[in-house]
Amino acid sequence: MNRRILENLTRQHQALRVLGTLQQEEFAHLKEFRPQSVGAVEFSIQELMRQLMAERLEIKRMVQAIDPQAQRLRHVAGSLGEDWPRVQELLDRIDALEQASAKQAEKSYSLALALFDQSTGYVDLFKKSFTANKPGYGPRGAFQSTKPAPAMLRGAL
Repeated sequence: MNRRILENLTRQHQALRVLGTLQQEEFAHLKEFRPQSVGAVEFSIQELMRQLMAERLEIKRMVQAIDPQAQRLRHVAGSLGEDWPRVQELLDRIDALEQASAKQAEKSYSLALALFDQSTGYVDLFKKSFTANKPGYGPRGAFQSTKPAPAMLRGAL
């Protein structure tokens, strides 16, 4: 059981390292305004997160198999014996990688939000620029005032 726990933690550690790389790639694509590339990387990140959750659930089942009352690996430290220092080291590394991933995710989120605000500002600017602000002739040749914003057309076919 100890070997399986160590293998699981090692897989989680490696997955978090890959996650960090993917997040950096996503951030680079955001900085270069490549939304299609961001979408592709985001799918990879989501799949990796799904796999990480599966690993977490598996280790939780292993912990509960050792002690049904235990909720965390620390609660079964005595059962792991001489493997506990290696488990503790992996847990510390995993925690550090999770913290780094959370910071990178926050940076990507902030940049994506700023790009969204910028795009919204451009759209509003274009709408104001292209909307006539003087009265003009309508589709039937009658003089009418213009609408300040785009409007929906209704009609029958």
